[in-house]
This record gives sequence, structure tokens and C-alpha cells, in this order.
Amino acid sequence: MDRPAGPPLLPEDPTELIALAADKEDFARAEHLLSSTLALNPEDPQGGIRYLLGLACFHQEHWAEAESHFARVPSVAARSLAEQARCNAATHAERPMHATAQLDPKVLLQPPALWLCEPRDLEALPRQRRPDAAWRLLKRAWSRSLGFAAEAAIRACHLLRKRDALFAFHSWDRRGTLRGELELGGIRADLNRGKLQSTYGSGPVGGQKAGQRRPPWTERFRTASGAWTTDDPMEGAAGTQLQRTGAPLGARRDRTADDLPDPRRVSRAVLNPLPASIRKEVPFLNLLALAWIQAQVHDWVSHQPTPVAGVHCVPLAQDDPLRARYGVGALRIPKSARNPMPGAAPLTFLSEVTHWWDASEIYGSDQQTLDRLRRADGSMRIEGDLLPLHPLTRVEDSGFTRNWWVGLALIHTLFVRHHNYICEVLKHAHPGWSGDQLFHTARLVNAAIMAKIHTVEWTPAVLPNPKVVQGMATNWWGLFQAGKPFAQRRIRGSALEPLHPVLGGLAGGRRDNHGKPFGLSEEFAEIYRLHAGIPDEVCVRSAEGATLEVVPTDATRGAAVRPMLARHGMARLLDSFGHQHMPALVHNNYPAFMSGMSVDGHAVFDMGTVDVLRARERGVPAYNEFRRMLGLKPLSRYEQLGCAWETVAALEDLYGKAGIDRMDLIAGTHCELCRPTGFGFGETVFTVFIQMASRRLEADPFYTDKLNERYYTREGMALLEAATFKDVLLQHYPELGGCGLQNVRNAFESWGTTWQTAPAEHPLAAIERY
Repeated sequence: MDRPAGPPLLPEDPTELIALAADKEDFARAEHLLSSTLALNPEDPQGGIRYLLGLACFHQEHWAEAESHFARVPSVAARSLAEQARCNAATHAERPMHATAQLDPKVLLQPPALWLCEPRDLEALPRQRRPDAAWRLLKRAWSRSLGFAAEAAIRACHLLRKRDALFAFHSWDRRGTLRGELELGGIRADLNRGKLQSTYGSGPVGGQKAGQRRPPWTERFRTASGAWTTDDPMEGAAGTQLQRTGAPLGARRDRTADDLPDPRRVSRAVLNPLPASIRKEVPFLNLLALAWIQAQVHDWVSHQPTPVAGVHCVPLAQDDPLRARYGVGALRIPKSARNPMPGAAPLTFLSEVTHWWDASEIYGSDQQTLDRLRRADGSMRIEGDLLPLHPLTRVEDSGFTRNWWVGLALIHTLFVRHHNYICEVLKHAHPGWSGDQLFHTARLVNAAIMAKIHTVEWTPAVLPNPKVVQGMATNWWGLFQAGKPFAQRRIRGSALEPLHPVLGGLAGGRRDNHGKPFGLSEEFAEIYRLHAGIPDEVCVRSAEGATLEVVPTDATRGAAVRPMLARHGMARLLDSFGHQHMPALVHNNYPAFMSGMSVDGHAVFDMGTVDVLRARERGVPAYNEFRRMLGLKPLSRYEQLGCAWETVAALEDLYGKAGIDRMDLIAGTHCELCRPTGFGFGETVFTVFIQMASRRLEADPFYTDKLNERYYTREGMALLEAATFKDVLLQHYPELGGCGLQNVRNAFESWGTTWQTAPAEHPLAAIERY
């Protein structure tokens, strides 16, 4: 940029140079003026000019120059900013962490088979063994009779539930285990009948032409983009629209222009930590639980981030600490990328990742990424114990690396290594297989292991409630198996198990998308905004329990991940995460650094403000309206949320004493502390979870009709049946067996104690039959 010539013309108040700047060009001009002024008065005894110079450089993401200026200013604020600039330089906060594949409408409208690479040298699938006709008829009659009985019991329990309670769990959570589970089944059935809306109408997903011929190999393997998972070519594929959860009681609309408190006010009052407050933690969850769910969400959904014209300008109040710290009067947040497809309906958005539960966070959601990450022999690229670095982003190269930090690196690296282990097992059993057949089969098994761990280990750990623990076991294995000890349960473990989602389980059952093409929804993405679970710092410990290093979480991001992994190693960091407790998903519990963090293109970013703004912008209903759309009772008073009077007062100040219908969904879900027994989040979030946790399995042919030895192989099914998160950790890092991991059965619980010494940290011990 050409700098202005001539003498500097400073305003009467030099701080206006920063406060009035709107883009990097303005900050560059401010830097020039301030530099010229400093040249005329190089002593700058109070450090005022250098402080402003530091801000001008900081907002341009010139971290080293900013740190140099701040370091020469004798104030606490300047030292703090110098430290943030130094951290940003180490993490390379100015760089994108993920090399985004642009979604081109012309490409997305073409047949998806054009962009997929067919595996070579495949051996034919083994012939399917079919029982004789008499047995098939008997099994069908048996399944139907038991299925009718089960459905009748579910309907009866749903009709007889306690209807006058504000929260539904006052009914199902207070029943006996079987009755409570049947009531939950009735809620799920009701959600599947009328509370999922497809944004595609009745035609093929993604505007595809009907009558396309399916590539035969897609019948047996997952594709890079998720296309051709079913006979609808683009169902669930990357580049398709997010769907909608909830009955269509009202038209979705952009709420950014409504008379609502500005998003930064909501963030400060409800999400960001209060001054001098101590963050709440979950005593029964470790930090691996948070890293795990972040990786899974990246597998399921991510909005297309294509740059768009225009920003949301969120003003900062006069008492806002961001105004004082960074010298700016507003936050400028880029608008969401609108749907670029021709004829797209308003408030529809594309997902850049596949909707399927296919471990795309590791394998990628396009053919180029998948090809880059794998080797010809079927294994995934890895360098010793760590992932390779991406040539452009210079962070670890994996399927999806946006928001990259050390927690994600641990999960990604672990399951890339597990893919390679599965490959070795398959290669030993099938020495004649090609690299393509080994890779694609190993991916099937690896993704299924992750789905199993999430269903029967992560979810019970987060929701250690007897009905939910039993219900998740039923979801995966079925009621016939759920009563057995954990290690003895099997998918389709008995020939007598009926093909029914409750009696026989979803895994290995019959596929059912309930009449709507599969796709995760905008509201699903919204309720998985779990930033409150991010810690302020990562405490690295030795095997003996000594603290070796305490690293601010902000300093574990981006380019700082590799040095941290190299410094401490995977095993030590996994052990450290296993001992550290996860912060709670409640109000005023966001990590402090997220209220003024730096991300690529934005030197100052408040994650809470963005979370509130995105929901309004994308047409997500307000809290009470969404409860109505789910068939839940709306609240009439803030006190019914179950939070303290101080929080009630803050909500009344934001939305008005009679304004509970105006309350943002994220504010309501974080303040909703009237929760079922042992719940890490509230009923509103759980209701979406009830539907989607089942739908991710039930709509996917690779978890239903094809989850058997014919597609996964005998060896793959054996690995899947035996897998637990603890076993996967010990398989690759056996030294963890001498650390705290030996204390637990569920590896998402705290490793530092046992259920005998600290039962409150291991509630599953009293519920699950290990």
C-alpha cells in the first residue's frame, strides 16, 4: 500500500486513529502517522505513542512489531498485549488453519461420480449367505410380532407420560428403567414423525438429475465426499444444505434486525466469565471428552466459509473491556456465506463436510484431500508418532483442521494410527488385497469404532443417567443385548433378535431415514456450540503426577501444536488430558481468552458474540419458539430455568422481565440448569440429541444393512466388537497402562481417582454393568 506523503496530521485525540479504523488499510495509515510522530518525539516518556503503534500493528496482525512496541511501554495493559502478540506469533494466528476446498455450484450440480476415484483391483464381495425360506418367514413373523408389541408399548408409555410437567424429564427420569426408556422411545418416534424438515422438497438432494447410474463400488465402500452412500446421489454429501429440526410452526427468518440486545451484550452477560469468578468443572469428565466431541462435530457439520461481501458491525459499550484493551469501538464480523446454488431458498446454508458419521475429520470430504492423506498401500500418512504438516497451513495435515489445537491433534493422531493398525490386521488376513481394498475397508472399521465409542462410552460418560446409559446400549446393541455385561454384548448377537430399532438395536439393523433425506440440521449445529467446555489452560504432568508445564489454551493452537507434541509426546499429553477435568457447559463459563482472541483475518474476536450472532443470522428460532417446535413446553418465567437470581436478573435486563420469548437459544440452553439426573446439558439440547444420535446411525446403510462380515470382514467385525476407547489408547500407547488409565473403565472419566476412592467422579460404576 502507498503510504501518505507529507507531515503527519494527527487528530486532537490520537486514540481516534485506532477507534475509527475499519480495515487494515486504516490501521496501516494510522501506523504511518504514529511512526512519523514518534520520529519527532522519540523519547515518548509516557509510552502513549508506542502503545498506539502497538495497537496499529496488532490489528494488522503484525505480531512481532506489535510485541516490540508494547514491550517498551511501562504498563500492565501493554505487558498483557505484548504477551498476546507473542502467543499469536507462535501460533501463527494470522494464518488459516484449514485449506478450505471451495464449493463450486457448477461442480456440485454435476454427477458426483465425476469427482470420485474408483478403487482398483478389488476382490469380489463374499457371497451373501441366505437362510432357507422357512427360516426367513419364521424370522419375519417373529420380528413383526415383537416389533408390533414394542411399538404398542412405546406408544402407550408416550400417551401415559406426565403431560402437565414443564420439563419432560420429570416424567421419564422418574419412572422405572424400562418405562423411562420406552417414554424416551416415544419422544424419538414423535420427533421422527414430524419434526425434521428437508430443505430439498421431494426431488433428489442437491438438485441432481434423476436416473443416474450408481457406480457399483459405492455399494460397498464410503466415498470421499459422502456421495452415493445411498441411491440418492448427493444425500448427506459435502456441499449439500443443512436441514431443519423442529415442526414448521413459523417461518424461519433472519433475526439480526430484530429489537434484541446486541450480541456482545448477551455474550458479556451470559457466556463470558464474570469478574473474579472461578470456572465450573464437571467432576466426572476429563478433557479428552471435550477434545472428542469437538472432533466428532467436525466430522458431522461445518458451514461453508466462502468469503462474502459485508460485515456485521457490533458496537462496543463505553465500559466494554475490549474497547479499553484494543482501542476499537466495534467488532466487525463477516457475514455467513449464503447458499451459492442457483435458486437456493433463503436461509439455507451448505456444509463443507459430509453429514455422514464417516470419520471425515480424519479422511477429508473431497477426493483430493483423501488422496493426499493416504498411501498406496492403504495406510494413512504419518511421520513416526505424529501427523505430517500441511505444506500451506503448516499445521498437522488431516481431514479437517479448522480451530486446530492440541486436543484435536491428540484425537486425530490416535485414530490415524488406529487406521494403520486395522490395515495391518486386514493385510495379514488378506495378503492378496490391493492397497485400495485395504484402505477402504479399514476406513469402514475405523469410523464404526468411533461411532461405537461415541454411542456407548462418550454419551454415557457425559449423561450418566440410568435411563440414558441403558438407552444408548439399546441404541447400539438392542434391548436383547443391553442387559448383558458390557464386554459380552454383540451386534446381532442372537439369531432370534428381531430387526427392530429398540429390540435389536440400530447397529446392524434395518436402514430407515423416516421419509426425509439424511442431513444434519442448522439447529443441530447450534446446540453443539460447546465452547464453554474449552479449558483456560492445559496442565502437562509427568507420569508420577508432577506438573511440568501449564500452557494457556490459546498458546496450544495452530502452529504451536507441533512444538508442544514434540516437547512432551503423545502419551504424556493423553495422560495429562485424562487427569484434567473438563469445564462445565453452563452459563458464564466460556474461557476468558475467547472473549478477545485472535483468528486469521481478525485480530480481535469474541467467540460468544459470534455464537449469538450466527444463530440469529441463520434463522435459528429463539429458545421458547424452538421448544414449541420440538413439542416441549415453553417457559413463562426465567426462574423456571433453575439458575441463580443473579442470572435471572441479567436475563431480565437483557430481554425484559416479560421478554422470555425473545431470549436467544444459546442463552436459554446455557442457563437451563433444571436438568435430569447426572446431565451435562439440559433438556432442550437433549431433545435434539435424542433424534440425531439415533438418526446418524439409522439412516446410514453402513451402520445398518451393511454392518456385517460381508462388508467389514470377520476381522473388522471382531475389532469393532472388542473396541473401547481405553483399549484403543492402550493399543498405541501401552505406557498409559502404568498411569492413571488403569483406574478407569470408561476412559472419558477422570483418570486421577477410582470409583472406590471418589465415586462422584465415576458415576457410571453404579450404573453400567462392566
